[in-house]
Amino acid sequence: MARKKKGKTTEPAIIETEEKSFADESTGNFVRADDAEQEQPYPVFKVSVRNLVAFSIPEDTTWSFTSYAQLQEGSQAHAEIQNRHKALGTYRPEVYLTYSCRTKNCIVEISGRADGIWELENEAIIHEIKTTSTQLSEIHEDFSEAHWAQGKCYAFIYAAHKNLQRITVRLTYLHRASGKEKSFERTFSRDALEKFMKSLVHPFAGWALSQAKWRQVRDLSIQALEFPYPAYRTGQKLLAYNTYRCIQDGKRLFAQAPTGTGKTMGVLYPAIKALAEGSIQRIFYLTAKTTTQHVAENALKLLADQGLRLRVLTLTAKDKICPHLIRECYSEKCIYLQGYASRSRKAIKELIRKTDTYHRDNIAETAMKHTLCPFEFSLDLALQCDVIICDYNYVFDPRVSLKRFFQQKSREDCVLLIDEAHNLFDRAREIYSASISKKEVLEMARRIREDLPAVAKSLRGISRTLASLEKQTAQDRNEAAGVSYHASPVLPDALLAPVEAFISETELWMLTRGDEEKEYTEDLVTLFFDLLHFKNIAELYSSEYRTMITGTGSHLRLTLLCLDPGGMLDKIMDTARSAILFSATLSPLSYFRDILGGRREDATLRLPSPFPRENLLVVNEDCVETRFRYREKYLERVALAIHQWVKCRTGNYMVFFPSYQYMTDVLEIFRELGGTFRVLCQEREMDEASRSAFLKEFDNFGDVTRIGFCVMGGIFGEGIDLVGDRLTGVVIVGIGLPQVCPELEIMRRYYDEKLGSGFSYAYTYPGINRVLQASGRLIRTENDRGALLLIDSRFAQPHCIRLLPDEWCPIPRTSMGVDIEACVRQFWEKS
Repeated sequence: MARKKKGKTTEPAIIETEEKSFADESTGNFVRADDAEQEQPYPVFKVSVRNLVAFSIPEDTTWSFTSYAQLQEGSQAHAEIQNRHKALGTYRPEVYLTYSCRTKNCIVEISGRADGIWELENEAIIHEIKTTSTQLSEIHEDFSEAHWAQGKCYAFIYAAHKNLQRITVRLTYLHRASGKEKSFERTFSRDALEKFMKSLVHPFAGWALSQAKWRQVRDLSIQALEFPYPAYRTGQKLLAYNTYRCIQDGKRLFAQAPTGTGKTMGVLYPAIKALAEGSIQRIFYLTAKTTTQHVAENALKLLADQGLRLRVLTLTAKDKICPHLIRECYSEKCIYLQGYASRSRKAIKELIRKTDTYHRDNIAETAMKHTLCPFEFSLDLALQCDVIICDYNYVFDPRVSLKRFFQQKSREDCVLLIDEAHNLFDRAREIYSASISKKEVLEMARRIREDLPAVAKSLRGISRTLASLEKQTAQDRNEAAGVSYHASPVLPDALLAPVEAFISETELWMLTRGDEEKEYTEDLVTLFFDLLHFKNIAELYSSEYRTMITGTGSHLRLTLLCLDPGGMLDKIMDTARSAILFSATLSPLSYFRDILGGRREDATLRLPSPFPRENLLVVNEDCVETRFRYREKYLERVALAIHQWVKCRTGNYMVFFPSYQYMTDVLEIFRELGGTFRVLCQEREMDEASRSAFLKEFDNFGDVTRIGFCVMGGIFGEGIDLVGDRLTGVVIVGIGLPQVCPELEIMRRYYDEKLGSGFSYAYTYPGINRVLQASGRLIRTENDRGALLLIDSRFAQPHCIRLLPDEWCPIPRTSMGVDIEACVRQFWEKS
């Protein structure tokens, strides 16, 4: 559309409405702020345009396929469009707008950034840009009510500010794969936009007022709340104080707090106090394991028993709460999504009237009663809650993250309490890596070639490209632990076109296939999301990535390997007011601050053990080598040391090994040494029932010596709580170094180049943290006593000793004449 151009403006790129306006409920008209100065004060609620629209209009793409590019600082695609229009001189990108209106006896302050505004001589055009993976041919003018709604909100604010009677909204869709655009325009009168805004603001204000009433109840209970124990444990008060200060100051804290410090209450209690003071509006308690979630739930229940009123939600993974065996997560296929928005608010009101605590059972029960998707229901319920307990994924993984909280242009007034933060690095590397298996691609092409020839053709294109890449890299391979691999800092651009072709063809099939199910349907949908993830990761590819190729022929696998996710973690944590990362094993703190997106200004805190040193015996059998090439030579000595450690006192023991094979080799010799022991052995694949049965054995004690042979870094190496006599002693064989593999060798070289300490970052630090986690199973309360045996000569080396807890040292060693059996007998005779 041809438009008359205006000269270049010298005004800044940010507009903020100077005059506050209020909607008079009796007339429905807008009045100036100074006309309302004599009015009684009203509560003020702030909301972004995006959240206001999301509250009143269901997002059409709630269950669609999203891109990770929005996690980067500004979308490159948006910037290209904006810069192109900006060059004409009449276009201003990223214009900040605010507006205030009164309704239902409160003031609602609305703010946000319009993607762009054309300021023409006789008119203005608000630009709303949306990136999409949907084919442009499938997008029509009425494709998304929510997308138009955002543009209309900005249009009204701008029209009111400039006193325009009419204004145009241009909605542009950018197809990410092709780079093509499709735009629609609508012109609105200011009166029509005012009526539309009221339709959004009125229900939001009603909800905000009900939330304000709830917060009054909540805050009064918080103000009356006292610390739930007679006294703080050693270090716990210092942890609580630093947590509180960092929340108040909007900073991050990296805290190493040994087992028994009371970490959970030490961070939750001050965070809850900050809620009542208005420093934050919401607490996210993030965990790596379900067992850790239970610890947080129990701490909050203890506070609730003392009168605390908090709405607490524990999010359950979609896989576990979905009522379907095969998930069809879009409204055309799932009855629980059809008409979802019209029923969800009533269900939420019903549930919050019943209880303050929301978990898998009552969420699923309420959702089924109202025919709602329980997972989406729990996400909507989150908006009502003060504390959200969930897995790391819901904040850090773009595939499942809570976009309504963590993908906004503005900062969320919340705190992230990140428990067992030592797990976050590996989880983040996994989240931001992606791979393609040639075998899976070829197998799927074979299965669908007759029914879906276009999709099969795109898969064969991927296979041919992988074969070409294999040929190009055949002469440039390395080897790690017998595995041949190629590593390159270059993104394999040649793969992107065939991958995008597959995504386009498969998405078209998914949208048009009807109700017929084929034997390949579920596997093809899974492959679709895997390759969509690959495409999205390719958009994030940077100097922190390497392209890794392993295997040959049909067994080839290409991986976009994230080596350093710190930058991504930093950006996400920056969307919150504060982040508190805590664990018993953040050692050394400088290492974890580096790899977890920390900044130099972030606070660090290392607390001492709260337990009496005399309650723990630590001995080092340092006459044994556990490196792979020496293991067979020392098998008998390792088995004998374990035997001597456990035979002196009837009780429960856990023995941790660096690998399954090493464990079984030692166990075979250990059995030959005799003794009336009940031996339990961790299996390679243990379901939840098997794990529970294994741990339940340790509920018994004093009847027989019970020994659990386990793998370090595995399911029993952390997150289990065996208090008192449930665990007598722990034996750790080896310093926990991860096994050499291509991924870690690539990481070692990366951190060598970046920091000059590649082996420490890839192997030593993760290994010692496994040791510290396993040893942390032993002493859980101030009354516990336990014996810890470390088997490996490297535990006596200075670089290793520096990483061990101060309270362990000095550690008696067998090379200095210490007799294991005599030492442990003497320790138990004192008890």
